[in-house]
Amino acid sequence: MPSAIESALIRATRTSRQLCRKSATEPRFFASHRLTVDAYCLQHPDVYMRSTKSAAAHLAAMCWSMERGPSKHVPTVLKRWLDGPQHYTRLTPPAPLCRGDLTVRHVLGVDDPAEYATRALEWAGSAWQAWSEHHDQARRWVSEALSGR
Repeated sequence: MPSAIESALIRATRTSRQLCRKSATEPRFFASHRLTVDAYCLQHPDVYMRSTKSAAAHLAAMCWSMERGPSKHVPTVLKRWLDGPQHYTRLTPPAPLCRGDLTVRHVLGVDDPAEYATRALEWAGSAWQAWSEHHDQARRWVSEALSGR
């Protein structure tokens, strides 16, 4: 029998798959896809941010979205930096129950694209805030990407 946390993760994974299908296959919701992927990964780092590179990718992309504005795709300069020979700092994620007040459920069932985008941004902001201890590191990564280092 799975523990309460394992059961919650199983439910969240099913919910995430629903959301990904919607934002990746329905054009009117695609604008928020990158944001929702990063928010979900920041809230489930034990599954989606196991490597230091994936942690850097999701946290730097979320930093970019929160401080420079969301984008449909990982910005080219950030992707180029991530694909380069980098040494990424290992980050300790927030505790499981401290990864944001809002979850994927905040955007589920929303059929209006504008409302969906608003809720996706709120959810992402909640996940980003939960990682506040690492904001300076995320900003350094974005700065490195912008400077071509």
